[in-house]
Amino acid sequence: MWLMETGHVGVANQPLLLNRTCNIHDLNYKPSNFIWEIFMLSAYRLALVVLLTGLIASSGLSSTAFAQETLPSAQGHEESMKVPAGKFIQNLGDKVIGIVADKKITPQVRTDQFREILRTAFDLQTIGRFVIGRTWNSATPAQQAEYMSSFEQLVIKNYGNQISLYSGEGFTVKSVRGESEKDSVVNALIVHPDGSQPTSVDWRVRQRDGKLGVIDVVVEGVSLSVTQRQEYAAVIQHNDGQIDGLLKIMREQIQKADSGDDK
Repeated sequence: MWLMETGHVGVANQPLLLNRTCNIHDLNYKPSNFIWEIFMLSAYRLALVVLLTGLIASSGLSSTAFAQETLPSAQGHEESMKVPAGKFIQNLGDKVIGIVADKKITPQVRTDQFREILRTAFDLQTIGRFVIGRTWNSATPAQQAEYMSSFEQLVIKNYGNQISLYSGEGFTVKSVRGESEKDSVVNALIVHPDGSQPTSVDWRVRQRDGKLGVIDVVVEGVSLSVTQRQEYAAVIQHNDGQIDGLLKIMREQIQKADSGDDK
């Protein structure tokens, strides 16, 4: 710190110099009021930090206590049904089983109902953007629109075809694990009628705008979204990082699927 020879703060454009006749280690040295106020302000701030730290420690709180809460977790079927994400997935499984078990409806009606369930229960916008990663940002608005439309059509067709293969399996939610303020992972077991080992499926559920939606399905440790992302990345890379090649393949897949539906 620099003071004028008089011991007072200097005027504008003049350096603040230590009084040459005083020693900073001299116990009789008295700093100016300005310097003293700065010193006291710093000491006050330090004391405030120490005080708050002591209060937080004594009350058992930490900095994480001020973070957003994660969604609730639960173990066992009954407890999982008390958690919104667990109930959401169980209801989804029950709806699918109900549609498959209804022998009165035609195959076309069954497929349409499957598609409606997928459209409302899956957050296809989030999944679609995830599987092409940064390519989404480099695509034009027209390409983004075509891609998202094609992606939704293909997911609905593919998942609908898989669901139609159901042959009497049982579906039971076993646990819910809250991972953030938005995401939960719901584990369910699919029990097969032939008595073989049940299949473990993790459903990643995201809460957005007050609505729950599936953003990934992990079957026996294999993420369907990650697998799809790897496949799309290979196509995009093969086409010099452009999305046009992927859009072309998606158009062909939709046309082929539509041809199969017409048969």
